[in-house]
Amino acid sequence: MEKNCFYHKEIPTGLSCSRCNKPVCNKCTIDSLVGIKCKKCGLIGTPHILEVNIFDYFKILCVSLPFSLFLAFLYTLGLIMALNNEFLGKYQEISQTFFKILTLIFLVASGASVGEVVKRVSYKKINKFFPVISALSTLFLWICIYMLFKVIYPQYLLWWEQFFYGPVPIVGLGIAIYLSYKRLK
Repeated sequence: MEKNCFYHKEIPTGLSCSRCNKPVCNKCTIDSLVGIKCKKCGLIGTPHILEVNIFDYFKILCVSLPFSLFLAFLYTLGLIMALNNEFLGKYQEISQTFFKILTLIFLVASGASVGEVVKRVSYKKINKFFPVISALSTLFLWICIYMLFKVIYPQYLLWWEQFFYGPVPIVGLGIAIYLSYKRLK
């Protein structure tokens, strides 16, 4: 049932404002993220969770990238300490399989953790680039682990190939990136 525009009484319309439900014509609409609004409701402003500025991006990058680096350092250090432990002795072969599975679990948990950190730092604001930043921070974690093995622990670069360059860790990385991305969607 068509009504006449609230502001132009002579123009029939089937549209209505998504906030106040007043019937409006095409001349009186303003597009918003949640449908069309009349000019009065459209001027009220953007909700707080949608207001994102350059400082928000900077803040998220300044927290998520060091957090990823910290996780990479802890994991690399822990893995090297565990592999150098004399306790493993004859169980070294079994423990390497265990560490590969532990790597998968670590990557998945890290992806979810990075996503949660980005979510909390952004104060649950909504933006289409925040999930991308979160996913890239998770990929940065992967690169940091490689760089730590290559630069700080070059004698253990072989472990990179064993623990991070196989099908299981690559699947773990994919799941980690997906989880960090979806945490903010």
